[in-house]
Amino acid sequence: MAQTLSSRRQWRRELSVLLAQSATPATLSPAPCASCWPNLHLNFLFIHLPFLANSVALFYNFGKSWKSDPGIIKATEEQKKKTIVELAETGSLDLSIFCSTCLIRKPVRSKHCGVCNRCIAKFDHHCPWVGNCVGAGNHRYFMGYLFFLLFMICWMIYGCISYWGLHCETTYTKDGFWTYITQIATCSPWMFWMFLNSVFHFMWVAVLLMCQMYQISCLGITTNERMNARRYKHFKVTTTSIESPFNHGCVRNIIDFFEFRCCGLFRPVIVDWTRQYTIEYDQISGSGYQLV
Repeated sequence: MAQTLSSRRQWRRELSVLLAQSATPATLSPAPCASCWPNLHLNFLFIHLPFLANSVALFYNFGKSWKSDPGIIKATEEQKKKTIVELAETGSLDLSIFCSTCLIRKPVRSKHCGVCNRCIAKFDHHCPWVGNCVGAGNHRYFMGYLFFLLFMICWMIYGCISYWGLHCETTYTKDGFWTYITQIATCSPWMFWMFLNSVFHFMWVAVLLMCQMYQISCLGITTNERMNARRYKHFKVTTTSIESPFNHGCVRNIIDFFEFRCCGLFRPVIVDWTRQYTIEYDQISGSGYQLV
């Protein structure tokens, strides 16, 4: 019993020493402590809480991009045989609409992925970073992944700059830019490397996100369709533009792609691209887009 009480007292003494060592002069003084609380709340509200929310959204969208079905076109053996017979009888056994690997009739906007060895509906591209194809089933999650990844990189850059301001002695106004770079690099080489790495990834992620948004909103096409537009008969390609039958205007393209509803204000067009074999589908009635 005496040993137990002694160990508890020893533990309490060690804990009090650790707390005393970790406390700053501002926290030991009652007056400064009161003034610190608003700053702590503001930091939590505007920095830590958004960072946590962004992290959760980032990993969620990454997981969905990685593990979700991108739009794999499936068929039973009986369906494959039936498709081959039907296409052969009508003289339509064309490789542009028939996949000789999967032995299926390819829906419009689909493509056989050479990496995954399967046909993907509304195929955009195969992304090695998420280890999956990007298609009709996970394209929205991929866009969310890029968006929140870009914000995460911005937080990394902000953290590096904040660290230099708090822990590094610099003379930028006196000695100029190159001396400042030397000072922050020698102050913390690891932090300087993190900054350079973050800036590099910021550039290509930002370019990829802008390119994807441009294709989705302004062109109404996928990456695969943009790269191979001349192979598809339903695209009108000139030296300066690509006319897509799937382009219905910037606002409508965005609403349809992200399936925005805004509490019933919008009704996006929902198309099952795993079963859509023509470029014609209802844009008005049923699940059509409209402003309510």
